[in-house]
Order: sequence, then C-alpha cells, then structure tokens
Amino acid sequence: MRGAAGLAHLDRSLIAALPAFAGLSGADLDFALEGARSFIVKKDAAVFEQDSEAHSFYLLLHGHVRVERLTPDGQKVVARYISEGELIGIAVAMGRDTYPASAVAAVDCTVLAWPNARWKALTARVPALSANTLKTVGARMEEAQNRVVEMATERVEQRIAHTLLRLL
Repeated sequence: MRGAAGLAHLDRSLIAALPAFAGLSGADLDFALEGARSFIVKKDAAVFEQDSEAHSFYLLLHGHVRVERLTPDGQKVVARYISEGELIGIAVAMGRDTYPASAVAAVDCTVLAWPNARWKALTARVPALSANTLKTVGARMEEAQNRVVEMATERVEQRIAHTLLRLL
C-alpha cells in the first residue's frame, strides 16, 4: 500500500512556503515537523481508504492525488484532485473518526504524515495551522458548491470546458 522512506530529520524548508504553514516562525515549523514522517506513495496506490480509521493527517509534498468516493452502489467518483502543498486526510480537523473518501496517488507522490494524536498539541501551539486548515476546508466546500451549481445550470459543453480548465 505505501512505500517506505521515512527521513531521520525533516527540514523546515519542506513546509515553510506552503499555505498550511504560512507565516510560522522557524521554531514553530520545527515543532510542526515533530512526529511527522515522510513516505512515497506509488501511482495508483492509496494514501488512505474511504471509511477506514482516520489515524493520521497528511501533507502532499510532491505529486497529485485523486480524492475518490465510493457510492452506495459501488461506483467510484473522483471528487477532486489535490495538488502539491495541500493537506489531505484531515478528518481529525473535521471531528471524524474515519476518512470520508479515499486518496489515491495519480502519480508517484511524496507525503508527510502525522499521527492524529499530534493534532491537538500542534494546533494549540500553532493556531495559524487551524486557521489555514479552516481556509482549506472552506475553499473545498465552495468548490463543491460551485460544481453543484454548474451541474444544475450549465450545458454539457460548458461543464466539460470548466472541468478541463480545473484540471489544467
């Protein structure tokens, strides 16, 4: 499922310029990296599976991930694509015990993972992480609402054009 490759020491430069960690001091960046491990996820392998126990939260350092949801009748639906620098699997931030969807590597990816037990201490010391995570969740909700409006109001050709633009 996952390739190995934990690093002995993670350098703060890995996350310093990413939106989730924007504006943090060097000491806070170092604190944020405590307990994190890096690993490689091969193309088409899952970072985590829908409805499985949410034990960790993740940051996509390199690559692209498909967020897939399985419908009750067994169909896979790609809900969104995650780009480098985005948090994924943040079920703990949403008060969930399980992942609401699967995250599948669209290409070989490098991911950072933290155990969920780290979330409370991390957000207590670095409240900006909570605020930045809230922005991420809000932006994803807005995108989902926009897609619902597109599906309800636009012609097929317009929807295809919007989808292609999002993918680019």
